[in-house]
Amino acid sequence: MENPFLQHIQQKVAAWRDDDYKGVERETLNILTHIKRVGFLHKPQVEALETYIYLKEVVGNKSSLEVFKSFFSSERDMLLGLGIPKDEAFDLLDDKKKIEELMADKFGVSDYPNQVYALTMGAGKTILMAVMATYDFVLSFYHPNDKRFAKNALVFAPDTTIIESLKEIKTFDYTQVVPKEYQNLLLNVKYHYLESPETPLSPIGNYNIIVSNSQKIILKTRRAAENTTKRLFGERSELEKKEIENRRLAAIRGLSNLAIFVDEAHHSYGKTLEGTLKKTRQTINYLHGNAPLVSVINLTGTPYVSNKMIADVVYHFGLKQGIEKGILKQVRFFEYTQVKSGKFIKDVVDKFWGEYGEERVESRLPKIAFYAANIDDLQKELRPKLEKVLAERGIALDKVLEYHTEAEENKEEFLNCDTIESKKQFILLVGKGTEGWNCRSLVACALYRKPKSAIFVLQSSTRCLRSIGDNSTLGSIFLSEENYRILDKELRNNFATTIEELSAQETKTFEHTLKIEKKKKLKVTKLLKEILAIQNQDLDKIRIDVSKFKPEEYKSLVGEGGIFLSEGQAGYRRTQATRELKENGNLTFYEIVELINRYTHLPCLAVEEVLEKNGLARINLVKKVNENIALLPFIISSILANAYQYQEKTETVEEEIELAKMYPFKISVEHGRNILVVSREQMEEAHGKSRIGFHINPYNFDSTDEKDLFKYLRDVLDKDEAIVDVYFTGGATDPK
Repeated sequence: MENPFLQHIQQKVAAWRDDDYKGVERETLNILTHIKRVGFLHKPQVEALETYIYLKEVVGNKSSLEVFKSFFSSERDMLLGLGIPKDEAFDLLDDKKKIEELMADKFGVSDYPNQVYALTMGAGKTILMAVMATYDFVLSFYHPNDKRFAKNALVFAPDTTIIESLKEIKTFDYTQVVPKEYQNLLLNVKYHYLESPETPLSPIGNYNIIVSNSQKIILKTRRAAENTTKRLFGERSELEKKEIENRRLAAIRGLSNLAIFVDEAHHSYGKTLEGTLKKTRQTINYLHGNAPLVSVINLTGTPYVSNKMIADVVYHFGLKQGIEKGILKQVRFFEYTQVKSGKFIKDVVDKFWGEYGEERVESRLPKIAFYAANIDDLQKELRPKLEKVLAERGIALDKVLEYHTEAEENKEEFLNCDTIESKKQFILLVGKGTEGWNCRSLVACALYRKPKSAIFVLQSSTRCLRSIGDNSTLGSIFLSEENYRILDKELRNNFATTIEELSAQETKTFEHTLKIEKKKKLKVTKLLKEILAIQNQDLDKIRIDVSKFKPEEYKSLVGEGGIFLSEGQAGYRRTQATRELKENGNLTFYEIVELINRYTHLPCLAVEEVLEKNGLARINLVKKVNENIALLPFIISSILANAYQYQEKTETVEEEIELAKMYPFKISVEHGRNILVVSREQMEEAHGKSRIGFHINPYNFDSTDEKDLFKYLRDVLDKDEAIVDVYFTGGATDPK
């Protein structure tokens, strides 16, 4: 994390989090509490949202430049914070203009907040956008005059293929992130997806979310050399299209308290701001010039340009972290000298079918994507060779799906690839299935083409990393030598990691979502005890009767048992005490007194007084204790029995308990303990159906004993048993 701006912000956010979110609105605190209780969001989503709220409510929704300046008490420290060497920073102190130029080059000159949230693919950027907008809408409803909170949102997508994945903004269950008392006002939210040039836009009032390819609402500039006759008598459809685009921009310009979310925001950062990129920024500034924007929030998985992190990044959760936390699959890379051959396809199919075959994950068939250079190459080279290999191995040809601009009739099947119903496993693509393709059952990618675009190699090859199931499935990427080198370079430039690092990465944890399958409340009787008083007894009344000491009660015994062979048959022998561990002590008087003090909390001088009054003077005590260490716990228990007087008040109360009140939420399980996580579907598939258990699905057992006991009870308890059901309530209890 070499970005000093990012480091400072995350340090501030961490301290604010530890201080229980001091300084936020009451509604915000309620939302954050609800989000953490429900556990719907991944940890990086929660941390990114916390950063968003901190910069908005605590810092005051300032521009990145203002926020950065606020971190430093002097210009010298500020220059050092930019990474400028000490000598150079000292020379610049007298050149105010140069300092301003450096700051503008780093953070731009925009006076609106322009923040970058960098979350790797699969970490939930789309949901995060929806949560940010939802939070803003709730806060703006209760604080209508506060300009920090947005009442409308515009989502810029780089192209039409991303718009499809952004429909999750509309369909996600906002009750998972918003408390019940605020949910009704979200019924006022109106969604506008501008999927085609003909789609009109008529936002009504506030609480509009507009999702559009930036081309469809971009600020137009008319060329001076354009032919006047063509402009006046051009095609009617073209004129109508431009009219719709002008109306869209005008409608958006009329919205108040507008926040703009830029998806896949690495398109907005680069070495040069030209073409569409330049016009996108012009459009944002144009909208800001009419009515001040609340903020511009950029989301990306690739926050690096020329191997340097973008200056505006305020939160970062990278590809490597995604694998470590179990959000992404682990991945293997296979490098080939020649990919445009039948041997390559044979080897890829054999590895894919041998590793994954038709074994479903989350009830979905595993899939591999082949990326071809062009349609002609796909139809004349790739597909015939692939179908020949499949036929030789007895794999059905209807498992193949071809999708590109000349196969739009297959679009619906392509969009439904990641469903239980999909029978497709071999996906052949040209110009499709890169950015924004969210297919968790895609477990492998093969690049059947020479590289033309470095970013294409990165986007296509890493499509198979999204996690599925318990995330124990490994991803596989098949590349040519040339593509391998490009991918390695792009990983360095865009993720600050390498193929070697990813290949060696081990998943430390798996994440599971727990769901309620049986709601159950129980009435229980509790016996409450309250200690009303604790009173020290007179030291003279403390008696230690050594004659009552029974060494056999304090023996340390070793038990042995196990499963053993007898005449060729294994038999179980229960554990029995077989021998005694004898221990002679070597304690001094002061060590004995310190141990008694530790367990009785009597002052050391008081302990010495008690011992002497009970005939246990120094030499006598040391001799007896070291001859039999068991005497020491007897002395301690004798003192405790006499030194304190407890008065207890007991009360019986009846309480109703919801056995699944903390659910649903996510849990993280270490790799070695993931075998203790058992789902109802797994259990039924292996051992048949049963009425027993799974009020929560899955169960996260604490030990194999618990897991085995649960399986045993499922098998032996029939419907006529007095035991109605067996619930496992451990493994995911509230740590508080």
